[in-house]
Amino acid sequence: MKKLICMMTALALMLAMCCTASAETIHAKPVTIDINRLGGRMVKTDINYKEGNIMTLTLYENERFDAEAIKAVKVGDVIVTDGDEITIESIDADGPDIIFNMGTENEMLFCDAGNDEFEHVMESDYVPWITLGSMDMEILEYYPILDAIDPITGDLLEEYALYRGDKLKELLQNPDAIGFNCKNVDVVYDRNNQPVMMKREFSSAQ
Repeated sequence: MKKLICMMTALALMLAMCCTASAETIHAKPVTIDINRLGGRMVKTDINYKEGNIMTLTLYENERFDAEAIKAVKVGDVIVTDGDEITIESIDADGPDIIFNMGTENEMLFCDAGNDEFEHVMESDYVPWITLGSMDMEILEYYPILDAIDPITGDLLEEYALYRGDKLKELLQNPDAIGFNCKNVDVVYDRNNQPVMMKREFSSAQ
């Protein structure tokens, strides 16, 4: 009997090891933006006032997953998203989209984003971002800023307001102004990694 129990225990361990070995860990695709070579790119950017005439820019890129990798996910696999490792317990297809762990606290909706990619769409249509890095930069007067937000109320404007670096500095220093630091600014950079245009289209107050 002891021999049979030992054999069954060994078999169970072997099966567990095989299952573990066959499980895959799926990560987001590598970032495509090099923070040191931004020429001509529009990049999602947070802007915070630092001191004097200096602002801190933090740059982000959407988390995107290879479509074939997401379609091939099976129960037991792990998806790393938004800084968490989520073990897949169930898979449900909803048209082009896929729902993992439906009805659990770890439910995840992966939507077809085109270009053979999927994105993890969370509450309020939030898609996780990957932080590319930060850099300090002088606030120059000539930056054109297109702002679709009332800087005090956060309300959406009917038409873009246009102002420049001096106004940006004033708003960044104003504790009552709506922030430029909730992934709500798109910045176009030149070959020297300098901003040439900024655009804000929503606020944390919306």
